[in-house]
Amino acid sequence: MKISAFYVGSSLLSPLKQSEQSIVADYGIKVLIKTYNLGAALNEAEWAEAESDLMESSIVFVFHVVDGENSSRLLNLLAPVEGIDRTVIVVNCMPDLMRCTQMGRLQFSKLFGRSNNKRSETAHDFEPQGRARRLFSSVSGWMGEQVKGHKNLGRRNHTQYLKYVERLPSLLRVLPVPGPLRDVKHYLNIFCYFLQPTPANIRSMVLYAIKYYGPREEIGSTKLKYSLPETLPAIAIYHPEATGLFETFESYSSWHEKRPGTMSGRLEPSRTIGLLLMRPQIPPFRPLWTIESPVKSSFSQEMTDVGPCRERTI
Repeated sequence: MKISAFYVGSSLLSPLKQSEQSIVADYGIKVLIKTYNLGAALNEAEWAEAESDLMESSIVFVFHVVDGENSSRLLNLLAPVEGIDRTVIVVNCMPDLMRCTQMGRLQFSKLFGRSNNKRSETAHDFEPQGRARRLFSSVSGWMGEQVKGHKNLGRRNHTQYLKYVERLPSLLRVLPVPGPLRDVKHYLNIFCYFLQPTPANIRSMVLYAIKYYGPREEIGSTKLKYSLPETLPAIAIYHPEATGLFETFESYSSWHEKRPGTMSGRLEPSRTIGLLLMRPQIPPFRPLWTIESPVKSSFSQEMTDVGPCRERTI
């Protein structure tokens, strides 16, 4: 089973390849994930390889592709081809790419661009299907704002992002939506995994997509098990010697006072260095040693304390 993933950035390659290896080892399913980083333009040979992979892929992921040239090239490759049945999952991309999303009965091309015909408010608007529609509309609207913010170098809606991180997993767990909106809920669940792309969440996202959209003849009777989305604080303090993230300065300060090797229990501003880090630069998004060694080696031996390092979504 071949899966193609197109993305921008450095945080997805490692967890995608780890997912491939663990799924093969745990379930014996022959899964091959081909990855393409569209942070820069691909050469003609790479686009030719991507086209070949897409023709053979059962599932296609596209994340964060907002560059005009790359979007146009990929858009042509994602056009429907007679005789090829594949699932295309596009998240947080240019509008034309978003319209390529096709998951079972869910086709963004039929949803976006429709006239907004008013419909009468009936009781079913307050039932699960109505809630699913409103939630889906909210998520798709937010992704559109994110793309516009990237294109115009404007402010992005981080407040809404934090709300999704905090609330969306629990909302989806209590939203049973069978029937015609089943694929809408599947899309929202995959989006939920992607909101916090830890290695565990990316693995579950891939397993989830395979379970519901992978070719039956290759999955057979294998029972695929995926975990609920792993939730971490969206804004936190990180220290390379701590076992986890600190959600408040008070909790960090309390830990620091008890940490062995400090010259005094209190944080001393003149001897404390803080770094503003993006999410992919900290564990569990990145292995501990990749940040711990560079941070510590960057400062003089006389600097006895390194911290706090504050992580914020940008």
